[in-house]
Amino acid sequence: MRYLNRMFKLKYVLDISDSASRARQRMAFAGLSFLIVFFLSPGGAIVGSSALMAFMVMLGIYFHLALAQAWLISNRERHWEKFELLSYCSDLPLIAWGLVVAPEFLSVLSPMIAVVALIRGIRYGPCMLACHIGLGVLIVLGLAVFVPYWQAHLELVYANLFLLMVLPIQFYGVSVKIQASSKSLRQENLTDPLTRSLNRKALEAAVWRTLNAKEPFVLSFLDLDNFKLVNDTLGHATGDKLLKRISSKLSVRLRADDKVYRLAGDEFVVLSLGTIRQDVAENLGQRIKAAIAEATDYTCPALPVSASVGVLQVSNFEDISLEKVLTRADQLMYQAKKTGKNQVLVEAM
Repeated sequence: MRYLNRMFKLKYVLDISDSASRARQRMAFAGLSFLIVFFLSPGGAIVGSSALMAFMVMLGIYFHLALAQAWLISNRERHWEKFELLSYCSDLPLIAWGLVVAPEFLSVLSPMIAVVALIRGIRYGPCMLACHIGLGVLIVLGLAVFVPYWQAHLELVYANLFLLMVLPIQFYGVSVKIQASSKSLRQENLTDPLTRSLNRKALEAAVWRTLNAKEPFVLSFLDLDNFKLVNDTLGHATGDKLLKRISSKLSVRLRADDKVYRLAGDEFVVLSLGTIRQDVAENLGQRIKAAIAEATDYTCPALPVSASVGVLQVSNFEDISLEKVLTRADQLMYQAKKTGKNQVLVEAM
């Protein structure tokens, strides 16, 4: 899965909101195509043609794949991206197949080749636009060369080639701007506005991806002890400075692969990927405490501010979910707080 994504540059398919939208579009396309062929074809034409029958069956499978993907995404279940990758690679080939076996019924849908290429190009930038436009041109030329219906209706071929050539030129600048804007908005959407560290939404996405890939990781959940004293004694501005300094210290003192997230208030999470032994996990918790101690000593040395840290090691992926991981890490942190504060508790699951 990860190899295919790297090889074909399909990292875009892992965007949940885009995938949910595409799943609905696929259901609409498959359902509409099925109804057009079913009601417009003469009696017995579908049963009498093995190619047309196979296409109708594939439309049904394609529809149910999109339906299953939409259900998985709406219920935040795992493995939805496997459906997305399969469907993503099947979109244009399935449209082309329909234009080969049922052109007299589906030729009205042929502009979808240009529309699909244009939408993906506008959303994902000039490279993806060029890739899909090139594939679309090859499909249309293949229809004109090998399918008698399209040889007899060259005006449709010219119209589709015109769309494929003109629309990208018209929307190239829009594609560049949307790609840059989308990247900026996505970054803002995943960033905590105060500390500029990653936020809860980014954490949930990262943990979900890691669970899907079944890669071991360590989740360190920390909460500041007596943080309210800072706001009450020195003011909220000093409290904000402390939170920003803690985020900065954690980023500097931990490994480059350890990502820092601010959830809310004075709660932070550190996500460490890879297999980590229990003694190393304990050391990680102590380094987190030391980084926080540096920040508090500089900002509010007279106040007894420390951190309670719950370190959760995840390497067993049976009956596990995003909610269970975050809930257990949170409980572990509160156990550390109840044992006297300024403590580190490590647990494996």
